[in-house]
Amino acid sequence: MKKYLLGIGLILALIACKQNVSGLDEKNSTSVDVPGELKVLVSKEKDKDGKYSLMATVDKLELKGTSDKNDGSGVLEGVKADKSKVKLTISDHLSKTTFEVFKEDGKTLVSRNVNSKDKSSTKEKFNEKGELSEKTLVRANGTKLEYTEIKSDGTGKAKEVLKDFTLEGTLANEKATLTVKEGTVTLSKNIDKSGEVTVALNDTDSTAATKKTGAWDSKTSTLTITVNSKKTKDLVFTKQDTITVQKYDSAGTTLEGSAVEIKTLDELKNALK
Repeated sequence: MKKYLLGIGLILALIACKQNVSGLDEKNSTSVDVPGELKVLVSKEKDKDGKYSLMATVDKLELKGTSDKNDGSGVLEGVKADKSKVKLTISDHLSKTTFEVFKEDGKTLVSRNVNSKDKSSTKEKFNEKGELSEKTLVRANGTKLEYTEIKSDGTGKAKEVLKDFTLEGTLANEKATLTVKEGTVTLSKNIDKSGEVTVALNDTDSTAATKKTGAWDSKTSTLTITVNSKKTKDLVFTKQDTITVQKYDSAGTTLEGSAVEIKTLDELKNALK
């Protein structure tokens, strides 16, 4: 009888081990939604090591891992058919997921996608050496910052895709400089690594009576344009990533009417005239 019970116990242990390795299903796991529109299966019971098993399918690839918690957070890994390594990291409190693809060596990055709970995301691509070559940041409101043709020194092309139009420029020293030109006037919108925005205006006009200058107020995100010592317009770069324009009176002392949202690149250029 003892041998029989021992045999039964061994069989049950092997079955449990097999279930842990082969995968999870709706009977022995709970499905958890995580950022990036992904679902993670979390085992209802701990394994022999006191860990919860995790499983997720991304791009038809099954990823597996373990965690001390049963909320869905943890690290899952897998291997593609081409032997490249895949790693999915789900942060505590399920606020962020990081999906990384490495070369066969498991160290050289090929791509990395980070998705946050607020719907913002970052997508990165890397060259053969594992150096960053492309990067797209999608804000929670859907506007984008795109960096392409990034060289080893960190320079490249930059583009900001707003709700209604696009600004283009360059990337250098981890800062995007987006420019709009109208006649002798150049408007520069600078976005640093943290997302902080500063705006400047430069006018090559040599006539003092018509030369424009710009003063940036970081507290109100407002660029005030002045001509011949008189304020003419306020351009406000809102937190919603829109731009509004409002004119001053002939004396240059008081704003008139209401601020109007700029919806095309031509309207922005007209505001610089």
